[in-house]
Amino acid sequence: MKALYKRKGDVVELTDEGIKTIKKYSNNYSESNKPTEINERTWSVWTLSNLWIGILISVLVYQVTSSFIALGMSWYMALFTAVLGHTLVMGVALLTGHFGTKYGLPYAMFTKAIFGPVGSIFPNLIRAIPGSFWFAIQAWIGGQALNSIIKVIIPAWGNLGFWGVFIAFVIFAVFTAYVVAVGAKGIKLLENGMAPILIVISFIVILWGMSTADWNITKLLSTEALQPDATKNPWTVFFISLSAMIAFDGAMVLSMSDFTRNLKTQKEQILGQMIATPIMTGFIAFVGIVGTAGAEFAFNKEIWEPAVLVDQFDNGFVVVFFQLVILASIITTNVGGNLVPPANIIAAMSASFYKKISYTTATAVASIIGLFSIPWKTATDPTSLVQEFLGILGAIIGPVSGIMLVSYLVVHKLDIDLVDLYKEKSGKYYYNKGWELGSIGIFSSLSIIIIVSKYIPKISFIYDNAFVLGTIMGSLLYYIYAKITKFDQQYKLKEEVHSGDISD
Repeated sequence: MKALYKRKGDVVELTDEGIKTIKKYSNNYSESNKPTEINERTWSVWTLSNLWIGILISVLVYQVTSSFIALGMSWYMALFTAVLGHTLVMGVALLTGHFGTKYGLPYAMFTKAIFGPVGSIFPNLIRAIPGSFWFAIQAWIGGQALNSIIKVIIPAWGNLGFWGVFIAFVIFAVFTAYVVAVGAKGIKLLENGMAPILIVISFIVILWGMSTADWNITKLLSTEALQPDATKNPWTVFFISLSAMIAFDGAMVLSMSDFTRNLKTQKEQILGQMIATPIMTGFIAFVGIVGTAGAEFAFNKEIWEPAVLVDQFDNGFVVVFFQLVILASIITTNVGGNLVPPANIIAAMSASFYKKISYTTATAVASIIGLFSIPWKTATDPTSLVQEFLGILGAIIGPVSGIMLVSYLVVHKLDIDLVDLYKEKSGKYYYNKGWELGSIGIFSSLSIIIIVSKYIPKISFIYDNAFVLGTIMGSLLYYIYAKITKFDQQYKLKEEVHSGDISD
């Protein structure tokens, strides 16, 4: 029997025989979701670290951290919350990253193995839609920056008011979508080039903040803008904010395989994620805190939106330069964290449910979906951003994360049959007519419970800790389900019977 797979170090690939076997069945094998071959994997530890740097040194991390202060936290509590949230979520990132590196496959194929070809539509949509929404929210912030630049060059542009910002938003969104449509090589060049520049500019923001307070760090951090609201108990928003910060990364880490499929070893994906994340989170959160404090000294008002802050300066050169930096920061975040995963998902789902569409078309569809987030409202309201958008995001992504962790570790034991994975109407991942009912039932039930708890005061703490509790409860319930039904043992038997030989 000819081998269907071949192993090269940490990577398992399909052989020509494996591809021929797939094509004997109804399948969703296509250019957009086929495994990335090892000779096509050009990313390194540095590339993945730069991806995280580009995502974390972002306007939205700055803005979310500042919004914690606006909700009543002290600056040091906001900083601690941001770092803790990003660190806790790394466990999910490393495991989903393992799948990408081992098999060279995107998130949409990962969910198919766990939820079934039909059932995977739910976890795919909850990754694609929030990603598209984040894209639009960040693009709106970029539109604000671009609008400021245009006003410096064409003063009359300011008379357009909201519509000036909206036009700038559309221009910026289209450009970002174009970068994504170029593919992995374009993303690699962007992230590698922008990461060091963004770090330098972030230090400049810190220096500017220090200068507004006569270079006295104690004076700077003692400004009224950074002090907790005496009328509020900061601990009442701590868990909401922590869950929001985790949810901020939750969608990204869920689909880390979209990026780690470009790496050749597990060591690279682990180091690439762990080197940058905790340090850069604390760094950019501190930049946001200093920027907010500096605004209080310089302009006598609290400004938690960086594009709005830069617009306060009278010097046209300063406005244009720093708004360009904001634009660059948003692009690096938006490309890697927000638009690539939805584009991959839409391309993969189209092959299963409609007809195969190109990656470029999928990128355009993902961009248009983002308009439904109403970014001109969400991006400018801290309550809407933290308590509404991020809270609901955590409520639906948390349970999926927990289920995927236990399924990949306990049920599948880190082994996936690539030939069966591409089959549409048969194979071990077809489950019950395309549905893995246990994972779908647990995910949907938990998400409903978490969202409903928001409106019941006695159990509202569940919603306040949506991502964390959702992940824990999803993991526990799915583990119990797998053991009681002996689902993990059934899968093992099927693996022994149906898997093809693997050659080294």
